[in-house]
Amino acid sequence: MKNKEDFLYDVRIVNRNIRDGAVSKKDYDKYIESLPDVEDKSEPLIIDDEPEALSAAADEAGEEAAEDEEE
Repeated sequence: MKNKEDFLYDVRIVNRNIRDGAVSKKDYDKYIESLPDVEDKSEPLIIDDEPEALSAAADEAGEEAAEDEEE
């Protein structure tokens, strides 16, 4: 974040700032509209959540933990 004002709009605390009157909902909406569109810079996030993949990963993690304990 570049300056103190950016913290007013920080997604983690903006609701509290609006509730406490540190920033208005109108100002927040205006700030959001002013942000550049960076969609073209994004990359898809692919999560493989098939049960076989999850159980295989858990098995591998268990095996690695057992090997670490043996050392």
